[in-house]
Amino acid sequence: MQISRPTLTSRVADTLIQRIGKGTYPVGSKLPSGRLLAQEFSVSAAVIREATESLRAKGLIESRQGSGCVVLAAVADPGFQLALPADAGKLALRHIYELRCEIESGAACLAAQHATAAEVAAMEAILARLEKNLQAPGRALQWDLAFHKAIAKATHNPQYAQLLQYLNEQWRGSVQAARRHTAAIDRVHDHDHGQTAASAAMPNSLARQVHKEHVAILAAIRRRDPPAARAAARTHMLKASRRLGLDASEH
Repeated sequence: MQISRPTLTSRVADTLIQRIGKGTYPVGSKLPSGRLLAQEFSVSAAVIREATESLRAKGLIESRQGSGCVVLAAVADPGFQLALPADAGKLALRHIYELRCEIESGAACLAAQHATAAEVAAMEAILARLEKNLQAPGRALQWDLAFHKAIAKATHNPQYAQLLQYLNEQWRGSVQAARRHTAAIDRVHDHDHGQTAASAAMPNSLARQVHKEHVAILAAIRRRDPPAARAAARTHMLKASRRLGLDASEH
Protein backbone atom coordinates (compact mmCIF):
# COMPACT_ATOMS: atom_id res chain seq x y z
CA MET A 1 0.00 0.00 0.00
CA GLN A 2 1.34 3.43 -0.92
CA ILE A 3 0.55 6.81 0.58
CA SER A 4 -0.72 9.19 -2.07
CA ARG A 5 1.45 12.01 -3.38
CA PRO A 6 1.30 15.46 -1.78
CA THR A 7 -2.27 16.68 -1.78
CA LEU A 8 -3.76 20.00 -2.72
CA THR A 9 -3.78 20.74 1.00
CA SER A 10 -0.02 20.32 1.26
CA ARG A 11 0.55 22.50 -1.79
CA VAL A 12 -1.51 25.30 -0.26
CA ALA A 13 0.33 24.87 3.04
CA ASP A 14 3.71 24.99 1.26
CA THR A 15 2.76 28.25 -0.47
CA LEU A 16 1.72 29.84 2.83
CA ILE A 17 4.93 28.67 4.48
CA GLN A 18 6.96 30.23 1.67
CA ARG A 19 5.11 33.52 2.05
CA ILE A 20 5.70 33.56 5.80
CA GLY A 21 9.39 32.82 5.28
CA LYS A 22 9.71 35.65 2.75
CA GLY A 23 7.94 38.12 5.02
CA THR A 24 4.79 38.45 2.93
CA TYR A 25 3.00 37.61 6.18
CA PRO A 26 5.44 38.88 8.85
CA VAL A 27 5.54 37.68 12.44
CA GLY A 28 2.69 39.24 14.38
CA SER A 29 0.51 39.77 11.32
CA LYS A 30 -2.65 37.89 10.44
CA LEU A 31 -3.14 35.52 7.56
CA PRO A 32 -5.93 36.44 5.16
CA SER A 33 -9.29 35.02 6.20
CA GLY A 34 -10.13 31.46 5.28
CA ARG A 35 -12.72 32.75 2.84
CA LEU A 36 -10.18 34.90 1.01
CA LEU A 37 -7.59 32.12 0.90
CA ALA A 38 -10.17 29.68 -0.43
CA GLN A 39 -11.04 32.15 -3.19
CA GLU A 40 -7.39 32.78 -4.04
CA PHE A 41 -6.46 29.11 -4.31
CA SER A 42 -9.83 28.04 -5.72
CA VAL A 43 -10.23 25.38 -3.05
CA SER A 44 -12.80 24.51 -0.41
CA ALA A 45 -12.86 25.88 3.11
CA ALA A 46 -11.94 22.37 4.32
CA VAL A 47 -8.68 22.49 2.36
CA ILE A 48 -7.77 25.83 3.92
CA ARG A 49 -8.54 24.48 7.40
CA GLU A 50 -6.28 21.52 6.77
CA ALA A 51 -3.51 23.75 5.43
CA THR A 52 -3.62 26.11 8.41
CA GLU A 53 -3.72 23.12 10.75
CA SER A 54 -0.45 22.03 9.15
CA LEU A 55 1.06 25.45 9.84
CA ARG A 56 -0.11 25.31 13.46
CA ALA A 57 1.50 21.88 13.83
CA LYS A 58 4.79 23.40 12.66
CA GLY A 59 4.56 26.24 15.19
CA LEU A 60 4.20 28.92 12.51
CA ILE A 61 0.76 30.28 13.42
CA GLU A 62 -1.85 30.16 16.13
CA SER A 63 -5.58 30.78 16.12
CA ARG A 64 -6.76 33.63 18.33
CA GLN A 65 -10.36 34.23 19.22
CA GLY A 66 -11.66 37.07 17.09
CA SER A 67 -8.31 37.57 15.36
CA GLY A 68 -8.02 34.66 12.99
CA CYS A 69 -4.64 33.03 12.36
CA VAL A 70 -1.68 35.04 13.64
CA VAL A 71 1.90 34.39 12.48
CA LEU A 72 4.14 33.30 15.37
CA ALA A 73 7.40 32.47 13.61
CA ALA A 74 9.04 32.80 10.21
CA VAL A 75 10.70 29.38 10.41
CA ALA A 76 8.98 26.10 11.21
CA ASP A 77 9.67 24.45 14.55
CA PRO A 78 12.33 21.79 13.86
CA GLY A 79 11.10 19.63 16.75
CA PHE A 80 9.57 16.18 16.71
CA GLN A 81 7.96 15.33 13.36
CA LEU A 82 6.00 12.35 12.10
CA ALA A 83 5.49 13.44 8.51
CA LEU A 84 5.25 10.45 6.17
CA PRO A 85 7.16 10.47 2.86
CA ALA A 86 5.11 10.17 -0.30
CA ASP A 87 6.36 6.59 -0.86
CA ALA A 88 5.79 5.39 2.70
CA GLY A 89 4.30 1.93 3.01
CA LYS A 90 2.83 -0.41 5.58
CA LEU A 91 5.74 -0.34 8.02
CA ALA A 92 5.64 3.45 8.38
CA LEU A 93 1.87 3.39 8.93
CA ARG A 94 2.23 0.56 11.44
CA HIS A 95 4.64 2.67 13.47
CA ILE A 96 2.16 5.53 13.45
CA TYR A 97 -0.64 3.27 14.69
CA GLU A 98 1.54 1.75 17.41
CA LEU A 99 2.21 5.24 18.75
CA ARG A 100 -1.40 6.35 18.34
CA CYS A 101 -2.59 3.28 20.23
CA GLU A 102 -0.71 4.28 23.38
CA ILE A 103 -1.34 8.03 23.20
CA GLU A 104 -5.02 7.83 22.30
CA SER A 105 -5.82 5.17 24.91
CA GLY A 106 -4.14 7.25 27.61
CA ALA A 107 -6.08 10.32 26.55
CA ALA A 108 -9.39 8.45 26.66
CA CYS A 109 -8.58 7.21 30.16
CA LEU A 110 -7.93 10.75 31.40
CA ALA A 111 -11.00 12.10 29.61
CA ALA A 112 -13.15 9.58 31.48
CA GLN A 113 -11.83 11.07 34.71
CA HIS A 114 -11.98 14.76 33.88
CA ALA A 115 -14.46 15.48 31.05
CA THR A 116 -17.15 18.01 31.91
CA ALA A 117 -20.78 17.55 30.96
CA ALA A 118 -20.32 20.19 28.27
CA GLU A 119 -17.32 18.36 26.82
CA VAL A 120 -19.22 15.08 26.75
CA ALA A 121 -22.09 16.86 24.99
CA ALA A 122 -19.64 18.30 22.46
CA MET A 123 -18.27 14.81 21.72
CA GLU A 124 -21.83 13.52 21.28
CA ALA A 125 -22.52 16.30 18.77
CA ILE A 126 -19.32 15.50 16.86
CA LEU A 127 -20.23 11.82 16.60
CA ALA A 128 -23.72 12.75 15.41
CA ARG A 129 -22.16 14.79 12.58
CA LEU A 130 -19.72 11.97 11.85
CA GLU A 131 -22.57 9.48 11.62
CA LYS A 132 -24.33 11.67 9.05
CA ASN A 133 -21.18 11.70 6.89
CA LEU A 134 -20.22 8.02 6.93
CA GLN A 135 -20.68 7.88 3.15
CA ALA A 136 -18.36 10.86 2.55
CA PRO A 137 -14.78 9.92 3.54
CA GLY A 138 -13.52 13.50 3.21
CA ARG A 139 -16.09 14.99 5.58
CA ALA A 140 -15.95 11.93 7.83
CA LEU A 141 -12.20 12.49 8.20
CA GLN A 142 -12.78 15.99 9.57
CA TRP A 143 -15.25 14.80 12.19
CA ASP A 144 -13.13 11.76 13.03
CA LEU A 145 -10.15 14.00 13.81
CA ALA A 146 -12.42 16.42 15.67
CA PHE A 147 -13.60 13.60 17.94
CA HIS A 148 -10.07 12.58 18.89
CA LYS A 149 -9.15 16.24 19.41
CA ALA A 150 -12.16 16.67 21.72
CA ILE A 151 -11.00 13.68 23.77
CA ALA A 152 -7.57 15.28 24.15
CA LYS A 153 -9.15 18.54 25.31
CA ALA A 154 -11.28 16.65 27.83
CA THR A 155 -8.17 15.25 29.54
CA HIS A 156 -7.69 18.72 31.06
CA ASN A 157 -3.99 18.04 30.65
CA PRO A 158 -2.52 20.81 28.49
CA GLN A 159 0.43 18.60 27.54
CA TYR A 160 -1.88 15.99 26.02
CA ALA A 161 -3.89 18.65 24.24
CA GLN A 162 -0.78 20.35 22.86
CA LEU A 163 0.84 17.08 21.82
CA LEU A 164 -2.19 15.86 19.95
CA GLN A 165 -2.69 19.29 18.38
CA TYR A 166 0.91 19.18 17.20
CA LEU A 167 0.56 15.64 15.86
CA ASN A 168 -2.85 16.24 14.29
CA GLU A 169 -1.44 16.85 10.82
CA GLN A 170 0.72 13.73 11.02
CA TRP A 171 -2.24 11.67 12.29
CA ARG A 172 -4.30 12.96 9.38
CA GLY A 173 -2.48 10.76 6.88
CA SER A 174 -3.09 7.58 8.85
CA VAL A 175 -6.75 8.38 9.53
CA GLN A 176 -7.26 9.32 5.88
CA ALA A 177 -5.73 6.03 4.77
CA ALA A 178 -8.05 4.13 7.11
CA ARG A 179 -11.12 6.05 5.92
CA ARG A 180 -10.27 5.41 2.25
CA HIS A 181 -9.72 1.72 2.99
CA THR A 182 -13.04 1.44 4.84
CA ALA A 183 -14.91 3.12 1.99
CA ALA A 184 -13.25 0.85 -0.58
CA ILE A 185 -14.21 -2.30 1.33
CA ASP A 186 -17.80 -1.11 1.67
CA ARG A 187 -17.96 -0.39 -2.08
CA VAL A 188 -16.74 -3.91 -2.89
CA HIS A 189 -19.29 -5.35 -0.45
CA ASP A 190 -22.04 -3.26 -2.08
CA HIS A 191 -21.12 -4.51 -5.54
CA ASP A 192 -20.98 -8.14 -4.45
CA HIS A 193 -24.35 -7.92 -2.71
CA GLY A 194 -26.14 -5.58 -5.09
CA GLN A 195 -26.61 -2.87 -2.45
CA THR A 196 -27.00 0.85 -3.02
CA ALA A 197 -24.52 3.63 -2.32
CA ALA A 198 -26.42 4.32 0.90
CA SER A 199 -25.10 1.10 2.44
CA ALA A 200 -22.59 2.95 4.66
CA ALA A 201 -25.62 3.54 6.85
CA MET A 202 -26.41 -0.21 6.95
CA PRO A 203 -25.75 -1.88 10.33
CA ASN A 204 -23.13 -4.31 9.00
CA SER A 205 -21.12 -1.88 6.87
CA LEU A 206 -17.50 -1.42 7.84
CA ALA A 207 -18.03 2.33 8.21
CA ARG A 208 -20.82 1.63 10.68
CA GLN A 209 -18.60 -0.80 12.62
CA VAL A 210 -15.90 1.87 12.90
CA HIS A 211 -18.51 4.33 14.12
CA LYS A 212 -19.59 1.87 16.82
CA GLU A 213 -15.99 1.81 18.07
CA HIS A 214 -16.12 5.59 18.51
CA VAL A 215 -19.46 5.29 20.28
CA ALA A 216 -17.96 2.73 22.67
CA ILE A 217 -15.16 5.14 23.61
CA LEU A 218 -17.63 7.92 24.30
CA ALA A 219 -19.90 5.62 26.30
CA ALA A 220 -17.03 4.75 28.62
CA ILE A 221 -16.08 8.41 29.01
CA ARG A 222 -19.70 9.34 29.71
CA ARG A 223 -20.06 6.78 32.51
CA ARG A 224 -16.71 7.83 34.06
CA ASP A 225 -15.02 4.46 33.53
CA PRO A 226 -11.30 5.12 32.85
CA PRO A 227 -10.22 1.46 32.35
CA ALA A 228 -13.08 0.87 29.92
CA ALA A 229 -12.30 4.10 28.04
CA ARG A 230 -8.64 3.09 27.73
CA ALA A 231 -9.63 -0.39 26.53
CA ALA A 232 -12.18 0.95 24.02
CA ALA A 233 -9.67 3.41 22.54
CA ARG A 234 -6.99 0.75 22.34
CA THR A 235 -9.41 -1.66 20.66
CA HIS A 236 -10.34 1.03 18.14
CA MET A 237 -6.71 1.69 17.25
CA LEU A 238 -5.83 -2.02 16.98
CA LYS A 239 -8.84 -2.75 14.80
CA ALA A 240 -8.01 0.25 12.59
CA SER A 241 -4.47 -1.04 12.10
CA ARG A 242 -5.70 -4.56 11.38
CA ARG A 243 -8.22 -3.28 8.84
CA LEU A 244 -5.23 -1.82 7.01
CA GLY A 245 -3.29 -5.06 7.35
CA LEU A 246 -0.71 -3.42 9.61
CA ASP A 247 -0.84 -5.74 12.65
CA ALA A 248 0.24 -2.98 15.04
CA SER A 249 -0.05 -5.32 18.03
CA GLU A 250 2.49 -7.76 16.60
CA HIS A 251 6.21 -7.20 16.94
